[in-house]
Amino acid sequence: MKKTLSVNNVSLYREIASNLVNPLEIIREAISNSHDAQAKEISIDISRNEDNDVEIRISDDGTGMDQEGFQRFFNLGDSLKKENLIGQKGLGTKTYFRSKMIHVESQTNNERFRAVMEFPWDTLSKNQLPEYELTIVEYKPGMNGTIITISGYATDIPEKYFNFDTLKDYILWFSAAGSFKTKFADIISIHKYVQNMHVAPKIFLVDRIQGKTEEFSGAHKFSPPCENPILPQHSEDLRADLYCKHFGPFHRETTIHGKYVSFQLYGTVSGIKCRQSICYLGYYEQLKSRFGLYLCKDFVPVVNRRELLADDQYHHYHLLLNSQIFDLTADRNNISNDNSPEAKWIFEEFRTLFNSQIKMIAESTYWVIRKEEEAIIAIKKRIKEVKGRIENYQGYPNLDAEGLPIVKIPNNEAQVAVLFASMLTKYGEGNFLNLKIGQYSGTSSTDLICENVDGNPCLVEFEFRISNLFTHGHPYETFEYVICWEVDLEINQTKKTPEGVTLKLVKDGSNWLLKYGPTRTIPIIELKSKLDELRTHTAK
Repeated sequence: MKKTLSVNNVSLYREIASNLVNPLEIIREAISNSHDAQAKEISIDISRNEDNDVEIRISDDGTGMDQEGFQRFFNLGDSLKKENLIGQKGLGTKTYFRSKMIHVESQTNNERFRAVMEFPWDTLSKNQLPEYELTIVEYKPGMNGTIITISGYATDIPEKYFNFDTLKDYILWFSAAGSFKTKFADIISIHKYVQNMHVAPKIFLVDRIQGKTEEFSGAHKFSPPCENPILPQHSEDLRADLYCKHFGPFHRETTIHGKYVSFQLYGTVSGIKCRQSICYLGYYEQLKSRFGLYLCKDFVPVVNRRELLADDQYHHYHLLLNSQIFDLTADRNNISNDNSPEAKWIFEEFRTLFNSQIKMIAESTYWVIRKEEEAIIAIKKRIKEVKGRIENYQGYPNLDAEGLPIVKIPNNEAQVAVLFASMLTKYGEGNFLNLKIGQYSGTSSTDLICENVDGNPCLVEFEFRISNLFTHGHPYETFEYVICWEVDLEINQTKKTPEGVTLKLVKDGSNWLLKYGPTRTIPIIELKSKLDELRTHTAK
């Protein structure tokens, strides 16, 4: 018996409405639909309604929707978009359902309709399909287009997403109003797959909550070319920070198994000031994560695939790679056919193009300027550090040790080593410690190899303060003496090693000792107290 598959529409609607990587995708969807309706002007208005809910209103001057268009707007999998265009699956507008109300008004062919869907998210949460009411309203001559109002979109802290700066950045980077298609408007073969190649819509963005308004062109934002930057006098910036070189437009095409395949590439290599000027970073977003190589469809960035650059300095590049053969995942945030023969050809051709005509040129221009300036900056930084060190030097307390060629009290481990060597020279082995210095290492687990009176090697660990020994994690089996400037812990201070051995700081008369387990004792030489003893002895 043949059985027909059934679909739980409620679950599917609910899944689509909730499956958003970023709530701003509802803006992306609305702009995409306006763009497909050949809109020349798109307005986005953010406000609060009488219930204090954030209200998002997107309006355009496109061709509008008739009654059948409204049905496709609210239905699942019902779209008239051409093959290879974003949105052909008819799923995107269902992301609006995660809200308290959807209000749509549209005019076309001498008719004007209004649809209202109340509490779609609550209804879906009750495992019911929401309904909408469609009415014919008064026709307004010369006012073709669509107005969509989404009220009470269900997300935590809506102002985090729906604010002027975040919206403008998202629109220009990740929506059809940030397309870079006009760079390729003269390539006739693409016109079959992408509409309105010469048109960049005008965007009106109004944030009534923050009181900000701006009108701008809906085209992807690249840093302006600047291959010979001139710095203002006394500027601390690098010329490389202001450098920007454009690459492209590159168009490549072929036929694979009888199927036409093409890709388009455009982008820049630029310094940090240029990159900072063309994006507004969201919460916890780093500049480094924004740049690299984006795979695009309809000339709209979809996913960052910086690993395709195979370059550790990927974040200096702002490259967009478009192909209409890319298939998008249902949420439109990734490419689903990147292992297809067509995609593999595109990636291979891109690597060749990148290495021969982008990376090679960047290395001979931008990176030359950058490396030269970074070397100069490094020298200036070292000079500045030395000057600062000299200025601070006068504030360090004096050692006041007569006969020693050391002026200041130690403030680090290396100075403890120098003071120790100087004290051995001045006061002699018999009056101080029966050791001779053998070999010092700044990289070994143990700092110093000494020789005792019998000529046998013994291991010495230096610390500025003894408390550092408890935090540095040195293996206690690798030294037989500890030499420090001062003991800054209390007697009987204890600690457990990772192996579970008990450490205990004790004092025998004037001598400090470190008890390691029940059987081993490590002498601690506190140079500060030794100097006091020697001063007293000298005075007598």
